[in-house]
Amino acid sequence: MNGRFWLRTLAVALTLSLMWGVSQFQRAEDLKIISENNYSHSFANFVSQVDGLETNLAKSRAAGTPTQQVFYLSQSWQQSETAVNNLSLLPAKEFGLNYVDQILNQIGEYTRILTQQVAKGEVLNSNNQKTLGEMHERLIGVNRNIQELNVTLMTENVAWVEKTTPGIWGRITQVSPASAQGEEGETAKIGSVSSGLEQLDASLQKLPPFSYSGQIDTHSVPEPLGLPDKNIDEEQARTVATDFLTHIGYTSPTVELVRTSNGPLGGYIWKYNSATLDISKKGGVVTLFIDERPLEESRLTIEQAVDKAMNTLKDIGWHVVQTSIEDFGGYITLEAVNIEKGIHIYPDKLRLTVALDNGRITGYDSTAFWLFNHKRNLDIDIMDIAKANKSLNPNMKVLSSKPVIISRPGWEEAFCYEFRGSMNGEEFLVYINATEGSEEKIQRIIKTPRGEYLQ
Repeated sequence: MNGRFWLRTLAVALTLSLMWGVSQFQRAEDLKIISENNYSHSFANFVSQVDGLETNLAKSRAAGTPTQQVFYLSQSWQQSETAVNNLSLLPAKEFGLNYVDQILNQIGEYTRILTQQVAKGEVLNSNNQKTLGEMHERLIGVNRNIQELNVTLMTENVAWVEKTTPGIWGRITQVSPASAQGEEGETAKIGSVSSGLEQLDASLQKLPPFSYSGQIDTHSVPEPLGLPDKNIDEEQARTVATDFLTHIGYTSPTVELVRTSNGPLGGYIWKYNSATLDISKKGGVVTLFIDERPLEESRLTIEQAVDKAMNTLKDIGWHVVQTSIEDFGGYITLEAVNIEKGIHIYPDKLRLTVALDNGRITGYDSTAFWLFNHKRNLDIDIMDIAKANKSLNPNMKVLSSKPVIISRPGWEEAFCYEFRGSMNGEEFLVYINATEGSEEKIQRIIKTPRGEYLQ
């Protein structure tokens, strides 16, 4: 009797487990179909955008009027961004398609720069045309490979990712992706869409990089421009760290060397209680400081904290003006910029965090200042501010104005007049080039309880 009972129980359990397994298998198959449909949609969009991008680059090179150049360059800019977005949705992301993604980003950023130049009335010079031609030629090869991969996907049963096969002792091993080239230079057959994109990416690694002025190409200057021309040793760095802590309110601080760091701003990293400081070996300046102490109840207003922080900066030796504030409740962040001859120099920037319990600086970042500060010619001939005002939209009501230096793509700089104005119930910052009278940049001011944001 007991034997029959257990047999029936086992039979029921086996039946239920089989039903559950079939259900899970069916669910996995359904999810696989959904994923493949999403991949197919993204890949089809990616293929279409890359093909359209290549066509618009060709048309932009052939365009003979500024209007047509702006049209096709702006189309290229938008299509490159869309292609990058669709590429990010493909399973090939596991391979990190650095070069495909990089080329598309570079083309997008460069065509954006050229669009702005032509829209301002500038004529593309021979270097612009040369770089644009190099990018187009590079993209022709990329597009050809992508189109071939698309044909393979449509005509052959190619998986999206590499299939797995049983290995020794039942282990699962992944089928290795085909190499980019077979014997005697023949292209190897791809095992999946992912491996096909990986092959394309690997082939692009062999190509030389583009050279142009753009923020995708050059994220920073090769060497810091503003560091004093001297090197310091460990003991001198200890003195710099101690003096800095004393200036911002610590009593008889004793710092401990944590480690050293390399790089253009590298040097000595010190610790004192909950505070950490970075002192550059070249120049002997404090580049970063943060105190992670717990904050107490706020006792100061934002205005009082700003005044105390700016006085501290003056005591350290800075001659800067505060430009923005953001309120986070127990502390604020603010930015201050260098000012010379009444000109606000925005690239030379300090970023601070200030506690509202005692007004002491708890965060300090001067890396931007030391990277970009250099001797500038501020005595160049510039137009009268009234003349620059005429370049504004006639419906813009000017609220304030001042001369400034701003960054341009590629870390170039422009001498401008900054106009803060209101229009259609909103406020904007409009930058008019003080030597050419052209409109360099417009930023929209977004007001929130925490402060003002620019977009």
